[in-house]
Amino acid sequence: MLKSLKLKMIFMICLVLLLSLGSVFLVSYSESSDLLKNSLNKEAMLSAENLASSINDFMESEIAKLDAVGKFLTGNKDEDLAIIKKAQEQHPEFETFFFSHDLTGKNVINFLGEVTDVSDRVHYQEAGKGEGKIVVSDPVLSKRTGNNIVTMILPLMKDGKQYGYMGSTLPINEVQQKVSDLTFGDSGFAFLLSAAGTIMWHPNEELGLEQNVSDLDNAEISNAFEKVKTGETGYFDYVMDGNQYTAAHATSNLNWGVFVTAPTKELHAPINELTITLTLISAAALVLSILAASWLTATVLKPIRQLNEAVKDVAAGDLTKTIKVDGKDEIAVLSSDFNQTVSHLKHLVEGVNSSSSEVMKVTGVVASGVETAKDSVDRIGSSIKQIAEGANAHASSSNEIATSMSDMASGIVKIAETSSMVSEAAQEAASHAETGSVVVEQAVKQIGSIGEGTEKVGSAIERLNERSMQIEEILNFITEITSRIRLLSLNASIEAARAGEHGRGFAVVAEEVKKLAGQSESSTDQIAQLITEIRQDTLNAVEVMDVSRQDVREGVALIEDVREKFANILQATRNVADHILEVSAASEEMSAGSEQVTASVEELKSIANLTSNDAKNVAEAAEEQVATIQQISGSVSQLESVVSELRKELAKFKL
Repeated sequence: MLKSLKLKMIFMICLVLLLSLGSVFLVSYSESSDLLKNSLNKEAMLSAENLASSINDFMESEIAKLDAVGKFLTGNKDEDLAIIKKAQEQHPEFETFFFSHDLTGKNVINFLGEVTDVSDRVHYQEAGKGEGKIVVSDPVLSKRTGNNIVTMILPLMKDGKQYGYMGSTLPINEVQQKVSDLTFGDSGFAFLLSAAGTIMWHPNEELGLEQNVSDLDNAEISNAFEKVKTGETGYFDYVMDGNQYTAAHATSNLNWGVFVTAPTKELHAPINELTITLTLISAAALVLSILAASWLTATVLKPIRQLNEAVKDVAAGDLTKTIKVDGKDEIAVLSSDFNQTVSHLKHLVEGVNSSSSEVMKVTGVVASGVETAKDSVDRIGSSIKQIAEGANAHASSSNEIATSMSDMASGIVKIAETSSMVSEAAQEAASHAETGSVVVEQAVKQIGSIGEGTEKVGSAIERLNERSMQIEEILNFITEITSRIRLLSLNASIEAARAGEHGRGFAVVAEEVKKLAGQSESSTDQIAQLITEIRQDTLNAVEVMDVSRQDVREGVALIEDVREKFANILQATRNVADHILEVSAASEEMSAGSEQVTASVEELKSIANLTSNDAKNVAEAAEEQVATIQQISGSVSQLESVVSELRKELAKFKL
């Protein structure tokens, strides 16, 4: 155990500081770790989503090019072959344009006019179902160019039914480049999986297109890929080749899985640096605190030691010691109080010494008067005993009457007090009921205003829905005009081809008209999609407003019911308060009367008791006085001896 006050103070200061630093260290580490982890997860998620969005934009752009070519196909083999040949020339980024006027997959014609049977391929079988949807295949290695390619197949529609399809093979080098360019942290990277789990790109070249996510033999990545197939985004941790990784995943419009990952140790490096920094700061603060505590305790204990030495001198009888007071702190105040105490003690000893001399003189005079007083007291005592016997009988009767009246008065007072409290409670309840009634009335008005506002909002949304339908009719008209312009462009191209050299200028004009028609149709499609979304949101808003109207009506009905019940409570509370006031008034009148009677009886009882007690007291006092006089006589002798001893003790103090 620590015996020194200095060591105790240093230990306590260091303990408090150590606990404070430890708490700050733990809280800072925990908060920083959680904040960094959440930030990294969000950054990885944002990178994955941005990469997926970039891939979506690229693929949608390429699909839009195919769709623009497909809209010119007429169903005539020779004309369609000429169109896709021209498309191949204009879009060299595509490897092979093709089309088919049936869904069997056995008569697919490429831009060279070659007929191929591809009915055994999965993506052509999917396109041949006639569902009118776009099909994108898993990536494969092109035997002709050596590029990684995907096949994009678009439906050919007539009278609302699919009669064939067209498409092209597209190298995904640009997509792979986008994935390879993405970095996360210092050594983080991204990789891409197809809808079937094929590894489309990975920085590890051994994981080529022939590998699948199942070949990675990693449960965490497989689980994440299952979420990708359902369109979910998220983040997860996994272990690969003995290293811990943090990753996030997102889904493209083609259900391709985009993954962004980096080593967890690398991402958490700032936390380790923060831990070292906090540890060094805590150690430095602890050392400085020990030095400061040592200096502080030495400064505080110095005047305490001086005070201790002075106390020892005073305990030995030296009342001349004082302490020099510096400052205004608690120790300075204690030193000042010590000096004042020694001063008071010095004056007290001097006074006692003086008083002891006077006591010795007085004791002689007191001894001579004691005998005379003793004879007088004996004669007074015999007379007082006779008076005390008569007063006892009178006091006994008065006491019984006073007790009965006191009990009755107490009961009446309790009735009056209870009635008063009940009356106050009833009045307070009535006040609260009136306040509640006013609040309910305000609530009724407010809900009514809400109902009117809801009706107005519903009417506005219905008008918005009508305007959306009118805009859709206008867009249909624009779409029809665009189709006619494209048809005119095609006819113009055909006529220009027939005219040969003389129709070349006309062919240029027809080509520009076709481009303008394609741009107009694309814009019209986007506007139509926005209008459809607005109409759907408007219909949802109308349904919500209908539910809100019903809720407001029900709320008004309930508030009206509450208002009626508050009115009934208020009326009943007022009736109770009136009756209780009447009872309280009657109880107070009874209490006032009983108090007057009780006061009279108490006065008689008091007089009798005083008479009896005085007589007894006088008799007893006379007897006690005799005994006291005898004691005084003996005490005078003892006092003389005590004063002698006191003077001997006072002689020990140094004044």
